[in-house]
Amino acid sequence: MKCLIVEDSKAIAQIMTKLVRRTSFERYSECDSVSCADSVSNALNLLLEQQFDYVFLDLNLSDDLDGLRILEYVRQQQKNIPVFIVTANNNIATVKQVIQLQPTDYLVKPVSKMKIARCLEKAKMAKTLNVAV
Repeated sequence: MKCLIVEDSKAIAQIMTKLVRRTSFERYSECDSVSCADSVSNALNLLLEQQFDYVFLDLNLSDDLDGLRILEYVRQQQKNIPVFIVTANNNIATVKQVIQLQPTDYLVKPVSKMKIARCLEKAKMAKTLNVAV
């Protein structure tokens, strides 16, 4: 399966990539393909060029809540892709705003291996059923 990680911190993107690959291999004996984008424009270009099975999306990119633009795009264009919000922002107003765009899950950093495993299960289920979960 193909994963897109949208994260402007290079260190966090590397950690997320390792977690996704390791968890995928441990659970399914295969290593998911992972692409990374560090900005809205890079993420949108990758989404136009490639088909992804799921996305891990940071909300706070270069400007406040820029990640919402990516979630809006995915929901408008490719509704069946699971999108997992990964953010340090757990402000209730932000959570309400994000939930209206129907992410698959909302994870607060730091993200554990167990949370990644749960997300991979949801992504596998979505791919099997061809629906968003």
